[in-house]
Amino acid sequence: MGANILVIGGTYFAGRVFSLLAQDEGNQVTVMNRGHYSMKGTGIGELRCDRRDTAALQQLRQQPGMQDHYDAVVDFCAYEPDDIRRIFEHLPCRFDRYIYVSTPDVTKPSREMRNEESPVLDLQPQDQVGLYTWKKLQLESELVTAAHAAGTGYTIIRPAFIFGPYNYAPRESWYIQNIVQKGAVLHPVDATGKFNMVYVKDLARAILTCATDSRAINQTYVVSGPEVLDYDSFAGALKAAADRDFQLIPVQVADVIRQNLPLPFPLTEKENELFDGTKITRELGFRYTPFGPNLKKAYDAFREVYDRQV
Repeated sequence: MGANILVIGGTYFAGRVFSLLAQDEGNQVTVMNRGHYSMKGTGIGELRCDRRDTAALQQLRQQPGMQDHYDAVVDFCAYEPDDIRRIFEHLPCRFDRYIYVSTPDVTKPSREMRNEESPVLDLQPQDQVGLYTWKKLQLESELVTAAHAAGTGYTIIRPAFIFGPYNYAPRESWYIQNIVQKGAVLHPVDATGKFNMVYVKDLARAILTCATDSRAINQTYVVSGPEVLDYDSFAGALKAAADRDFQLIPVQVADVIRQNLPLPFPLTEKENELFDGTKITRELGFRYTPFGPNLKKAYDAFREVYDRQV
C-alpha cells in the first residue's frame, strides 16, 4: 500500500512531475494550491487554498478530499518567512513528516564542490537572488524548529539546477527555443564556470524516496547529477540531443556581462555551481539517470512547443 501524500504547490514543473510520478507509483496524492494550474483529469485530488491565508487553511477541513492524516507533506513553494510555521500551526490535519524543497545555494559560494556539510550563509545578501536564497535558509531553520516542536520528522531537499519538461526557468529551454526558432545560440568561448544539473524526474524520484524511507527523517540531501558541466560540454550535449544543426555564435564573457546577455549558467570559476549529490545514494540507495538522454527528452518536449510558434 502506497503513502498518503499532501503536496503544497504541486501543479507546476517539479511539483507537477512529482505529483504525477508519486501517483503512478501507487501513492495517494492530493495537491494544495491557489488553483492557477489544474490537475483535472489526472485523478489527483485538489484543495484550493492560499497558504498565507490562515482562515482559509483552517477551513480546509470543509473541502472534499481533505483528510485527517497524511504520511508526508511535500512543500515546493515556501518562499517567505512564516510560510512553514503557518502550515504547522493551522493545517487541520496530522502528518508524519514534512519535506521542504530548498536550494543548495544556502551554502556559501565556492569554486569547489559543495555538499550538505558545507558552511551556510551567515550574512544577508542585498540583491534579489541573494535575498531569495537567504529566505530559503531561514525557512530551513523554521522547519527544523517547527518539526521538533510538533514531534514530526522532516527532510530538506536541495536540488541543483533542475531541467526537463515544464521548466519555466530559461535555462535549457532558452537554448532549445533559440535552436528551433533561430538556428543559433550564443556561446561564451572564454567561460570558465562549471555547474551540475538534475533531471526533474530524478528530483521527483528522490523526493518520493525521502517521503517513504524512514532513513531520510531529519536529514538534508543535496540532489544533483554527477556530471560536471561547462558551456562547452553543455553545447556538445545539445548538439547530440538536437534534431537539427545549429550555429554557436562566439561571444566573450566581458561582452556578455557588459550587454547583460541572458546566458543561464555560471560564466566564471568564481561563480561555480558545483554540488555533490552522493549522500542520498550512499544512505538511501538512490540512483541518478544519465544527463545526455535526459537532455534529449527535454529537447524533444520543448521542441514541440517552439515548433508550433514558428
